[in-house]
Amino acid sequence: MLDLRIEVVARNELGAIVALVTPHGVVDAQHASSQIARGEATYVTGPDSYSRVPVRAISTLGGAYLYANWDGTQRNNLHDLAAVRVRTPPADAVGDALATVWSTRRGQVAALWGRLFPASTRPRQGARSA
Repeated sequence: MLDLRIEVVARNELGAIVALVTPHGVVDAQHASSQIARGEATYVTGPDSYSRVPVRAISTLGGAYLYANWDGTQRNNLHDLAAVRVRTPPADAVGDALATVWSTRRGQVAALWGRLFPASTRPRQGARSA
């Protein structure tokens, strides 16, 4: 069985690990997880060259998930080896974008409701006001 040390991981724009860089080359993450599941190879990694922890393949609905933990926390330490970090927009920009989307959708729903039920948009005759 091969012991392959992971030096760097590559992530996609969503932050998922898609490739592993070992001294022997680049390995697709799906291929590596199937190798781990079948027992063909053991991938190891760690914060330095002296400590090594095994990488586990965990089955999830979206496919296999590679996981390593060398610091005792619950987070996946493989993300610490990412060559390129995923950029996230500032929180105020996200809030402004969501407000714009919701106000646009509210107007579209109101227009559609008015076309579907034109009588319901007019005030009722003889309705009591509280």
